Amino acid sequence: MGVFHEVVDEYDRARPSYPAEVFDALEPLTGRRVLDGGAGTGIATRALQARGAHVVAFDISEEMLRRAQLYASRAPVVAADGAFLPFRSGWADLICFAQSWHWLDPERGCAEAARVLVADGRWCGWWSHARADGDSWFDDSWSAVEAACPGTHRGQRDIDWGEQVASSGRFVVADRITVAWLRHISVEQWITELRSHSYVAALSYTDRDRLLDRVRRFVSARFTDGAMAVPYETWLWVGRAVAA
Repeated sequence: MGVFHEVVDEYDRARPSYPAEVFDALEPLTGRRVLDGGAGTGIATRALQARGAHVVAFDISEEMLRRAQLYASRAPVVAADGAFLPFRSGWADLICFAQSWHWLDPERGCAEAARVLVADGRWCGWWSHARADGDSWFDDSWSAVEAACPGTHRGQRDIDWGEQVASSGRFVVADRITVAWLRHISVEQWITELRSHSYVAALSYTDRDRLLDRVRRFVSARFTDGAMAVPYETWLWVGRAVAA
């Protein structure tokens, strides 16, 4: 996650919040002790606080955490790696990873998540992805990203992260919850968000600008008034810790 310190502003301006149904699925939250892993600028942190949870946000990026504190001043923030958590065993009722679990080694991440949870505590992870497949602007945009960013491909949206966590033997993971929603966003916000993704931020300035210009052309040709409406899905998995 080392490139994110370079795109804090873009991340803050353009990353979307998460559907209310995600947090509905995690209730009860009031009074619960929650660790928000890979918290970034605190998008999930703020939503969890709004539900009455006592949240501690952690991330390896101090720049991201400083931005999170601007909006969620009541939440302690800790610079920490999810594979080596500086929290005592059995402290948290819930540990969340909003669009961040994939950065961790699964074996180490599962072990640490299980360690910091209370008996029968919960792990959860969720990811939001645009699902406009079949629309030429979207397919062409993805093709441009795949060509410019080796190792990145649209099929990564479909990974079964719940199966990965369940296979650790440390959690019993329920069936995936899928929340479909429609995102309204401007063309420029779309480009700003794309720039905030690690696979784009890691490009050279020249390659990054070339990619963003290509995508802007595809998107602008489809949404001529600059206003986009894009179908999204958020996939959520929730697991309960298995007694040691």
